[in-house]
Amino acid sequence: AALAMAKDKRTPAQQQTVVGYFVRNVAKQSTVERTRLAAANKELAALKPVSVPIMRDLDPKHRRVTKVQLRGNWQALGDEVSEATPAVFNPLPKDAPRNRLTMARWLVSRDNPLTARVAVNRLWESIFGTGIVRSSEEFGSQGDLPFHPELLDWLAAELMDSGWDIKHMLKLMLTSAAYQQSTKTTPELNERDPDNRLLARGPRFRPTGELLRDQALAVSGLLSAKMYGAPVRPMTPNLGLTTAFGRSNDWTVSTGEDGHRRSLYTEVRRNSPYASFATFDAGNREVCMIRRSRTNTPLQAFVTLNDPVFIETNQAMARRLVAEAKATPERLALLFKLCLSRAPNAHETSSLTQLYTETLTTYRADLADATKMATDPLGPAPKDADIAELAAWTTIANVVMNLDEFLMRR
Repeated sequence: AALAMAKDKRTPAQQQTVVGYFVRNVAKQSTVERTRLAAANKELAALKPVSVPIMRDLDPKHRRVTKVQLRGNWQALGDEVSEATPAVFNPLPKDAPRNRLTMARWLVSRDNPLTARVAVNRLWESIFGTGIVRSSEEFGSQGDLPFHPELLDWLAAELMDSGWDIKHMLKLMLTSAAYQQSTKTTPELNERDPDNRLLARGPRFRPTGELLRDQALAVSGLLSAKMYGAPVRPMTPNLGLTTAFGRSNDWTVSTGEDGHRRSLYTEVRRNSPYASFATFDAGNREVCMIRRSRTNTPLQAFVTLNDPVFIETNQAMARRLVAEAKATPERLALLFKLCLSRAPNAHETSSLTQLYTETLTTYRADLADATKMATDPLGPAPKDADIAELAAWTTIANVVMNLDEFLMRR
């Protein structure tokens, strides 16, 4: 009866009866599909709504009132505090809104040269080893005075005039006569200026652990130029330690290109820092470190001699030498050019040739040891390669890439 009636004349109950009959007897939808749909609807109904926090500036009339806490006591409140800069600095523009954009513009304003001075001092420190102001983390009354104040002011003005172009400033410093000087010194100069504050010679200091790793990867041809993305995990010894919550401190090593990306992308774990970097004075990120200390210890030599990452670069260098040069003198010349930017002298050529000959003889007598030296951890050697030869050149590369000349900036 309900089906015979016009649609607009049916009651809600009659309409529901017609729809139910159609679904049960006429629709071609299978029982399996109806079951899946019912299950999906049930899952959808069980989903909880997700809230996403969004930050925005409050309207001025809704902003909270902030007062001085006398002696740090939140129950003893003093005068109300408004948005402003410390009185010892230049004030914010009178007509500008009191927000973060105004603060950012004030920081880089020419009326506030402190920002530019701090920035160029840190750039100078990264190039010369010591900033014009030695205490790069403290420009206040408790810090050191600038050794060359006129130079600091000139560099700060140049940074602002260049539109805060960091690349321009680094190029300017690297092409300066002060940087391109020889690092050779004399006893008289060492006695008068042991820290080279007078810039009478070129800078000489050990780079950071990150730069040493990247340098070894670069000269061996392994360094990846890939940018962005998730952090990576270079090879590091597994210690079998766990955190307080039972999670292992060991990590799964990144494979392929990711294992050779720049140190900038290395994963940071505060409770288990990357051992190679920690040995070279890298911070553990538990506290902010403005200026990194610089030490020289025997452990650092153990790292560059035995760390899997550095051994891998030695093996890659050996394969590169064998592939790109034929005779031993040519390979030594290429090795020195890549690592030291110069040719070997007669004494170095003679000593390394003798070491190569002795090492090659040793590895030809023990191919199992040669295979391990040439392939672990880099991987299988190229087809038809002379394993003993690769192992011997790995040893030579290890020697040259551990020279003071390779590990020190000079």
